[in-house]
Amino acid sequence: MFDNILRELKKIEAGSQITISMPTDNDGYFDRRCPSEACQADFKVLMEDWKQKVSDAQVFCPICREEAKATEWSTSEQQEYIRQAGINYIQGKIGQALSQDARDFNRRQRPGFINMSMSYKPGAPTLIIPISAAEELRQKFTCEQCGCRYSSLGAAFFCPACGHNSAESTFSQTIEAVQKSLSALLAIREAVQAVADADAAKNTVREILENNMGRLVGAFQRLAEALFDRTPAAPTTRRRKNVFQNLSEGSALWNAATGKGYADLLTPAEMADLLRLFQQRHLFAHCEGIVDQDYITKSGDTTYVIGQRLVIREGAVSRLAELVTKLADELRKLV
Repeated sequence: MFDNILRELKKIEAGSQITISMPTDNDGYFDRRCPSEACQADFKVLMEDWKQKVSDAQVFCPICREEAKATEWSTSEQQEYIRQAGINYIQGKIGQALSQDARDFNRRQRPGFINMSMSYKPGAPTLIIPISAAEELRQKFTCEQCGCRYSSLGAAFFCPACGHNSAESTFSQTIEAVQKSLSALLAIREAVQAVADADAAKNTVREILENNMGRLVGAFQRLAEALFDRTPAAPTTRRRKNVFQNLSEGSALWNAATGKGYADLLTPAEMADLLRLFQQRHLFAHCEGIVDQDYITKSGDTTYVIGQRLVIREGAVSRLAELVTKLADELRKLV
C-alpha cells in the first residue's frame, strides 16, 4: 500500500545530492568562518572568486592561515540554512510519495458497506531566511599573488585561495581604516545616540578606540613577521609565536639579525610612547583594561593606580598609528 513512500525512503537512505543556492551580501561576498577552534574568525570571499579561484581541497584562513577543505568553512548560520534546506527537500519528496500512495489507495477502493479513503496534507515548509552579515565588513582586499578578492572586519593577513601573506598591503590598509574610523567618531556617536541613548553611543565610541589599538598592534606584528622573514638570519632564528607583539623581544631579534634595534630607529620619546601604548593594548587583550603592577612597571605610566581601568582617547590611537607607521618604514629599509 505504501510502495511509493518505501521506495522514496530507500532513495533517501542511499543518499542524495541537492544544489543549495547560498545567499551573498549586496556586494556579492560570501560569509566564511575559520574551522579552527582557536581562531573562529569570520571573513568573506567574493562568490565569483570562491567558485573560480579557491580550491575545493584547500582553503586558508586570512587571520591564522588554518588549512581545510572548502566544505569546512560554513558559519553556524549557514550550517542551519543547509540543514533546513535538506529538511525541506526530504519533506517535499516524502510528501509527493505519500500523496501518490493516497491516490493509488483510493483508486483501489470498491463500493461496499464501509468505504475508506486516504488523504495527505503537507505541513508548511520551514522558512529559510537568507543569511546576512552581522555587520558591514570594513576592509576589502585583493591578493597581489592570485587576485582573489576577500574582506575582513579588521586586519587580514593571508589569501584564502593561495595562502599568500599579504601583511604588507594589509598594514597600510589597516592604518587607513583606523584613521577613517577616527574621523567618523562624531558621526558614529550621533547615529548610535539617535537610535539608542547617550550611554550606548559613548560605549560604542569607547569600544572602537580600544579595538583600534588591537588592530594596529596586530597589523604591525604581521608586517614585522613578513619583513623579518626576508632577512638572511630568518631561516636559522628561532622565535616564538606573536613575538613581535612584544617590543623588547622583537627589537632584540632585529638587532641580532641586522645590527639595529627599535631604539636605533625611533627617538627616545617615540620609544617611550610606543612602549606605553603597546602595554595598554596588552592590558586590554589580557586584563580587560584593568591596571596592574606589571603594567605600571613595564610602561612607566604613573597616571594610573592598580585597579583602575585604562581610558583610551582618540589622540592615543592616532599616536599609535603614527609610531607603528614610522617603525614599519624604518624596518623596510633594513631588508
